[in-house]
Amino acid sequence: MKLRERIRRIWKGPRRQRGVAMLIVLTWLALMISVVSEFTYGTSVDAAQAANARDELRAHYLARSGVSLSRLLIKIQQQFIDPVMGQVQKMLQTAMGSSNSGTNSASGSSGNNPASPPSLGFSLRVTDYASTLMGFFAGSKEEVSGLGSLIGLDTSKISGLGLKSGNFDAQITAEDGKIDINCGSGITSDRNKQLIVYRLLMGLMYSPRFDKLFSEADTTGNFATRSDVARAIIDWADGDEQMFTPEGGSSNSEDYRYDAHADHYRAHDNSFDTLEEVKMVRGVSDGFMEAFAPFLTVYASDLNCKVNLGAISNKETGDCTPLVMGVIRAAATPDPTKPPADPTVFDDHVLYPLASILCDRASTAGFDSLNTITSLLASPQTAVLPDDPRYRIFQGMRPITIDAGALGNLAYVGPPRVYRVAASGESGRVKKKITAIVDTGRTVENLQTMNAAAEKAAGVLQYWHED
Repeated sequence: MKLRERIRRIWKGPRRQRGVAMLIVLTWLALMISVVSEFTYGTSVDAAQAANARDELRAHYLARSGVSLSRLLIKIQQQFIDPVMGQVQKMLQTAMGSSNSGTNSASGSSGNNPASPPSLGFSLRVTDYASTLMGFFAGSKEEVSGLGSLIGLDTSKISGLGLKSGNFDAQITAEDGKIDINCGSGITSDRNKQLIVYRLLMGLMYSPRFDKLFSEADTTGNFATRSDVARAIIDWADGDEQMFTPEGGSSNSEDYRYDAHADHYRAHDNSFDTLEEVKMVRGVSDGFMEAFAPFLTVYASDLNCKVNLGAISNKETGDCTPLVMGVIRAAATPDPTKPPADPTVFDDHVLYPLASILCDRASTAGFDSLNTITSLLASPQTAVLPDDPRYRIFQGMRPITIDAGALGNLAYVGPPRVYRVAASGESGRVKKKITAIVDTGRTVENLQTMNAAAEKAAGVLQYWHED
């Protein structure tokens, strides 16, 4: 018994010691696993933050590269392509003038032949192909090689083309071919210019398909007619506190009760800073901005409020038909308080097909002058060729009479001066977008610029926003 008891005591001691050691080891392992896990997690977070910071910086400069290349394309357009297109335009006018002269002489008539199709311009806008051209700099080596093969260019021995990582792109559109709601605004308001803006806005908003925008109450329970919205836009940007009226004469004070909203504010009573500011005007809804914002601008350079129909296009900004219809209707109503001499301009079934044809032609060949537009409206059958199925439809359509002088008071045809550049840069999961407004005819006003001559040569920046 004594021997067994002694053996039992000998075995009890080591078992207890081994249990304590195991507990210590397990505790140490748990602590080490926690420390290693925390270290690994912190390292992973730091690495991800560093990668995001790197990609954000890359995306920022890739987007800036898109803006810089866009300004280069704009300069090429103005300095080289536009003068060549002007010479081609004159050659076409001379050739068509000789052709029409010969036809009239042969038929024994004099003057312009109304049955002859209106002359067209010859337009080449390198800015419309900005995305494709930037593929040489923003694409991969394979994409650059593919683009080069399309024009028979071997890019394998050219350095500086393509990117190893990331990409960028840009879209360039003209701001001149829009309604400048800033015209006539500011401290020294000009009523004549405001009246032009009012006419253009009313013409743009007239179509019956926009009735729903002006037949529903806003968030405050108020209704706004087309005229109310047009007046409110003008009153927001003018420098006085008198309500604009198309009739003229004395008017009531502005009382749009902006300070009665949940978010109190007052009318700007000065020029719009950005187009997004229009959303603060009474009667302007999200639906209004979606329908009409593509045709409005606050950056146009023309001081006479004219719309540059030589800058309109269907390629980047969508369908420009509503804008053309608005300009035509505004030209037909020099006095917005009186009905037009030709009520056909208010018939969408007649005006819309012709305006859509004009937009298609503006996107492909451009216009040589405003007479192209007035001639087509006066002779709808010249909108298409005789073998086109639509020829008989246009032949039986009632013509629209618009005086070229009245149209010239609201619009003109010429090369664009102000451009909107929307550039994007992408690296990894980070994407940056820069929106810039470039005015190629503006004087440099920033006295702190490093090189005023270079900035003016590339186009003066009016607006810059990054997101």
